[in-house]
Amino acid sequence: MNPLPSMRLLALARRSLGEGGARGFSTVWKTFFHGVEKSAILHSSFFILNLALLAGCSQPPPPPPELPAGQDFSVSATMSTNRIRIGDPVDVALTVLHRDGTTVGFPNPANGKDVVVRDAKTETETFPNGLLRTVQKLRLTSLTITNHVVGEKAAILLSTPDGVKTNAYPFLSLEVVSSLKPGEQDIRPAKGGLAHWPAPPSRWLWIALGILAVLAAAFLALRKVLLTPRTFLHLPPPVPPHEIALNALADLRAKGWIEALQIEPFYVALSGIVRRYLEGRFGLRAPERTTEEFIRDALSSRKLSDAHRDLVAGFLEQSDLVKFARHAPGPSDMHNALDSAECLVRETMPADPSETARRKESP
Repeated sequence: MNPLPSMRLLALARRSLGEGGARGFSTVWKTFFHGVEKSAILHSSFFILNLALLAGCSQPPPPPPELPAGQDFSVSATMSTNRIRIGDPVDVALTVLHRDGTTVGFPNPANGKDVVVRDAKTETETFPNGLLRTVQKLRLTSLTITNHVVGEKAAILLSTPDGVKTNAYPFLSLEVVSSLKPGEQDIRPAKGGLAHWPAPPSRWLWIALGILAVLAAAFLALRKVLLTPRTFLHLPPPVPPHEIALNALADLRAKGWIEALQIEPFYVALSGIVRRYLEGRFGLRAPERTTEEFIRDALSSRKLSDAHRDLVAGFLEQSDLVKFARHAPGPSDMHNALDSAECLVRETMPADPSETARRKESP
């Protein structure tokens, strides 16, 4: 409120009334003007006080910090508190005042569960005199109850044009206490009315034992069924190779290819029958070979006796006449080749059919 209009109103009233009018003025109006005069004086005093305060606030800024001659940097630290409960945060501020052209490297003060770093932030401020102030703000906590020294073996590094300088980490002690109140850390006594041991069996125990008994009986029954031999699972014995070969030769003879002079398909089928017989009878295997090459290789096999080799050589002689001598065989030649293959099978077939199975099992 501006006090000047109130003072002007009071002076105007006094001039208009004069001395005699003032004496005849009523007490109510005198009290009113007296209050207005006091209010004007109070407002004037308050206005002057505000001007004085405003004049006092406009002080010059503080001078920038200085470093002593020959000193490149200084380190200081502050901690919001040095006693926390386990898991509570504590704020740490590391301040390094250093010269222009140098950089500061702060270490990581974390140390397992003893000192845990939750947040870290670094800020740098430049002053007019060329000095820099780098501040690292840390938020730490601890998960172990004991006294800790933050950054006990750490060091602050300062990179200068002359090299790297180190400074010990400021001594910061942190005491960590339990979050439990006094008395809550003691072991509580056991409550009364402990259960008796052994406890009486419940019905669920009997149900579980019954289920286990049923499962055991089912397992024994299934095992007995699976171990009992079944005749319908027995497969008939395989047909011996010599029977397969003799039946195939009989079918080839009945096709009438000899009378029709179907020379090429006849000799291809005949060679295939002989190859499959030698594979099944003597256990010879050479899938990458042609039928003619396979039969020639059979001559050098140790699994064939000398008599068997003579029979195979006789069959090859009949086949070579057709393939290499460009001999146009007649019906008699084709009959001779068929008879030679049948003779090979009959002369080399085992006397006992079980011998074939033994030869397959032998290496």
